[in-house]
Amino acid sequence: MFKMIEIVGASSEGYSQAVKEGIDGLIASGEKIHFFEVIQQRGAVRDGKLKEYQVILKVAVEG
Repeated sequence: MFKMIEIVGASSEGYSQAVKEGIDGLIASGEKIHFFEVIQQRGAVRDGKLKEYQVILKVAVEG
Protein backbone atom coordinates (compact mmCIF):
# COMPACT_ATOMS: atom_id res chain seq x y z
CA MET A 1 0.00 0.00 0.00
CA PHE A 2 1.24 3.49 -0.87
CA LYS A 3 0.73 6.86 0.74
CA MET A 4 0.67 9.93 -1.53
CA ILE A 5 2.42 13.06 -0.29
CA GLU A 6 3.16 16.41 -1.92
CA ILE A 7 6.52 18.10 -1.65
CA VAL A 8 8.24 21.13 -3.16
CA GLY A 9 11.68 20.83 -4.73
CA ALA A 10 13.75 23.91 -5.56
CA SER A 11 16.97 24.67 -7.39
CA SER A 12 18.76 27.63 -8.92
CA GLU A 13 19.86 25.41 -11.84
CA GLY A 14 16.62 24.24 -13.46
CA TYR A 15 13.44 22.19 -13.16
CA SER A 16 15.19 18.82 -13.50
CA GLN A 17 17.55 19.70 -10.68
CA ALA A 18 14.58 20.87 -8.56
CA VAL A 19 12.97 17.43 -9.01
CA LYS A 20 16.25 15.75 -8.05
CA GLU A 21 16.63 17.93 -4.95
CA GLY A 22 13.09 17.09 -3.78
CA ILE A 23 13.42 13.34 -4.36
CA ASP A 24 16.95 13.16 -2.92
CA GLY A 25 15.71 14.93 0.21
CA LEU A 26 13.00 12.31 0.73
CA ILE A 27 15.45 9.46 0.16
CA ALA A 28 17.88 11.03 2.66
CA SER A 29 15.10 11.16 5.25
CA GLY A 30 14.56 7.42 4.88
CA GLU A 31 11.41 7.38 2.73
CA LYS A 32 10.92 4.45 0.36
CA ILE A 33 9.74 6.07 -2.88
CA HIS A 34 7.93 4.13 -5.60
CA PHE A 35 7.02 6.81 -8.15
CA PHE A 36 6.38 10.53 -8.49
CA GLU A 37 4.47 12.96 -10.68
CA VAL A 38 5.33 16.59 -11.39
CA ILE A 39 2.16 18.55 -10.57
CA GLN A 40 3.38 22.10 -11.14
CA GLN A 41 6.44 24.01 -12.30
CA ARG A 42 7.05 27.58 -11.24
CA GLY A 43 9.87 29.96 -10.46
CA ALA A 44 10.90 32.85 -8.27
CA VAL A 45 12.19 36.19 -9.49
CA ARG A 46 14.09 38.51 -7.17
CA ASP A 47 15.55 41.90 -8.02
CA GLY A 48 14.48 41.43 -11.65
CA LYS A 49 16.39 38.14 -12.09
CA LEU A 50 15.31 34.50 -12.22
CA LYS A 51 16.61 33.06 -8.96
CA GLU A 52 14.88 29.74 -8.36
CA TYR A 53 13.06 26.96 -10.18
CA GLN A 54 10.40 25.19 -8.14
CA VAL A 55 8.37 22.01 -8.70
CA ILE A 56 5.49 20.55 -6.78
CA LEU A 57 5.72 16.75 -6.75
CA LYS A 58 3.15 14.14 -5.80
CA VAL A 59 5.16 11.19 -4.48
CA ALA A 60 4.09 7.62 -3.65
CA VAL A 61 5.88 6.36 -0.55
CA GLU A 62 5.46 3.17 1.46
CA GLY A 63 2.87 3.80 4.06
